Amino acid sequence: MPENQQNKVNYALVRITTEQISLSPENIEQDKPVKINAGLNFGIDPAKKLIKVLFKNDFEQENRPFITIEMSCIFALDPASWDLFINDQQELFVLPKGFAGHLASIAAGTARGILHHATENTPLNRFFIPANNVEAMIGEHVALPLNPEGRN
Repeated sequence: MPENQQNKVNYALVRITTEQISLSPENIEQDKPVKINAGLNFGIDPAKKLIKVLFKNDFEQENRPFITIEMSCIFALDPASWDLFINDQQELFVLPKGFAGHLASIAAGTARGILHHATENTPLNRFFIPANNVEAMIGEHVALPLNPEGRN
């Protein structure tokens, strides 16, 4: 979809999955810095016209994780919206950076809620996923193969 083309994309969040949540409060040491590693990945199911956003955060001290959360949001697109992102010549599905960032922000917000629920009324509840600009994690448009090797 060209950058200057304004089209309405019809999509819906259809599934949220907690892929992994690991809580290890015994790995926390007081007065030591905490590092947060964030990961983001995208996938598609062309047959069902679905986009998957996988979001992961690891909270650690001295390379020892004490919270790991990995979750995904699945978004469905209507056929006309799906077609906006198809690059037939290169057999790619191309999500513009801005729209990919929007979907990633929804996933990050959802992860915050999952983490809060999992740690509510525990000492780990003081750790949260920062409200950073998730779009900054995406360097360019997200290009995904429509027919990955080994699939027909």
